[in-house]
Amino acid sequence: MNNITDLIQHSLNGISGELKELRQSIHANPELGYAEYNTTSLIKNFLVSNGVEFINFDNLTGGFAHIDCKKEKTICFRADIDALPITEKTCVPFQSVNEGLMHACGHDMHAAIAAGTAVVLNSLKEYLKHNIVVIFQPAEECNPEGGAKLVAEQGILEEYNVSQMYGLHVWPKYKVGEIAVKPGVIMGSSDKLSIEVIGKKSHAAEPHGGVDAISISVDIINAIEHKLRREIDPFDTSLISIGSIKSTGRYNVICDKVEIEGTIRTISEDARSFIHRRINELAAGIAGSYCGKSIVNINNGYAVVRNDRSLSEVFIRFAEGFLGKENVHTDIQPSLIGEDFSFYCSIVPSLYFFLGCDCEHPLHSDRFLPKEETLYTAVNFLCNFFLSE
Repeated sequence: MNNITDLIQHSLNGISGELKELRQSIHANPELGYAEYNTTSLIKNFLVSNGVEFINFDNLTGGFAHIDCKKEKTICFRADIDALPITEKTCVPFQSVNEGLMHACGHDMHAAIAAGTAVVLNSLKEYLKHNIVVIFQPAEECNPEGGAKLVAEQGILEEYNVSQMYGLHVWPKYKVGEIAVKPGVIMGSSDKLSIEVIGKKSHAAEPHGGVDAISISVDIINAIEHKLRREIDPFDTSLISIGSIKSTGRYNVICDKVEIEGTIRTISEDARSFIHRRINELAAGIAGSYCGKSIVNINNGYAVVRNDRSLSEVFIRFAEGFLGKENVHTDIQPSLIGEDFSFYCSIVPSLYFFLGCDCEHPLHSDRFLPKEETLYTAVNFLCNFFLSE
């Protein structure tokens, strides 16, 4: 046996049972960002038991594996490992045992894919043309301060001379064995919007004596979601979604305070800056017209995930040859789901792709569950790609 694809499959077959157990153990024991202590231990134990050194981050959960082939070039693959505050309803035998927590975004699958890839590549390191770093990153879900920045600040990319970065996300709309990828922007920026509207209380029967914060809020929301939309180029993908409205009102009292929260998603920095500015202007103008006040706070979250064009061309060409052209979707629109992988994109040439996992329920659903075969298909694909480079 000397064909590299056969060698990869043989190595993968040897760990398939352990890999399945790892994924299910991570899924059953979800932990929130910056608290992935057990998750880190599970990953470390799997890697070490299979001959791969695991290095913990300094003062941070997660860690990384370094496959040193004494080459000049180093390629990095990143997986996120944190879960979400969601109560699981999948009813699988390995359902979450941590009440109110769930791997509803597939990070259990990401972590296991990365661990399996590290073990297989390490077993075939004599065939690698470059060194490999595999990062197990905490806190991707902690927008606007995700774990990518803190991991990068550990100095790993510089210390190991990383020249390329890769990442993936399981994607329920595509079948197992399919991927979606495109050059340029593949995921949008994600910012948190908060607006505090301040009015003045009065008796509901005497509204002229107060300033109605609810009426102000309604006009602000309408302006943000409708008027502002007419000011943005329709071909410049962006959206503003209001997710929460809280008031201090009572049925017979003119409300004096409302808190509005939402999210801003764009695929261009120009649109992002414009929307930020106009929300401030609109909120101030509308509140002022009622003799009220508005306080706008926009937290810059994750920037756009932008795929390097040269890496994309090489990756797509390989994927079409390995998976079949019909299974590689390149004519796709960017997703407006945010990702802190964007931070790595700002440091080194990077590529991020969507991995088919064939699930009828969407990401962040309490019933989201990738097909198990996604795990083996992904490890096989990634190992073949990294060994072809």
